Amino acid sequence: MKSTERTAKVLRLFTRTSPELGTSEVARMLGVATSSAHELLNGLADAGLLRKQAPGRFRLGPMITALNQVMASTDLMIEAARPVVSDFAHRYGQTCHVVELMDRHLLSLVGQEGTNAVRVSRDIVSPETPVHATAPGRILLAELPTPALLSILGRIELTQNTPRTIAQKSLLRDTLSKVRDAAYAEETGEFLTDLATTAAPIRNHAGLCMGTFCLFIPAGRFEAQPRAYANITREAAHKISTRLGWDPRPPSTGGQIQTRRNKAKGE
Repeated sequence: MKSTERTAKVLRLFTRTSPELGTSEVARMLGVATSSAHELLNGLADAGLLRKQAPGRFRLGPMITALNQVMASTDLMIEAARPVVSDFAHRYGQTCHVVELMDRHLLSLVGQEGTNAVRVSRDIVSPETPVHATAPGRILLAELPTPALLSILGRIELTQNTPRTIAQKSLLRDTLSKVRDAAYAEETGEFLTDLATTAAPIRNHAGLCMGTFCLFIPAGRFEAQPRAYANITREAAHKISTRLGWDPRPPSTGGQIQTRRNKAKGE
């Protein structure tokens, strides 16, 4: 395993629910010897990416905070998404996220918890959130080039989170094809039985998918108004995309048509 891949795998182990890990835990989770984990963790601590809390215990380090601050102040996606996420979370009361794909994992760039009395926690998006069983994961998978998609599908385990979860790769690929055509995804009860998710792609000036806007909605609330939440999701993704310079209109061909007419007339 390359050193950069090892580093990424270690850093992804630290989550809101597991902010502190020991050497033996990391070794077990990575499937490596304790001595190898010890060397890796201490090396990351020396670089500031981790911080030693006690002998053999680590948390994310100050370098992560510094890099996060730089990213938050310079990343065009975050800058474009932040006001839209805040507006839609308050306007519709649902938990909103802008998410991108990091290898096989979902990464929230901007997230805000809804304002309704019954709402989904902001922490719903984490590296453990299944890409195959959620709308944002399906959008991001569907937008991948075929070789990259096949590579990820060959490396992920399609866990059966609920009886509704699509856990067959052939069926998932059919679903992703439909998602790509529709530029929209939704699911109910596949990740969690009482949860629904919706998502639509966010595109940049070149039309490339940079991430996805998604809603996390109590299932009963979504099932009462699925079309309304689909429209909300698409509207938010469209607003962020236009802030990134995306123009969904095809290039004008009027000038080209006129030129061809002039040539036909010999002008």
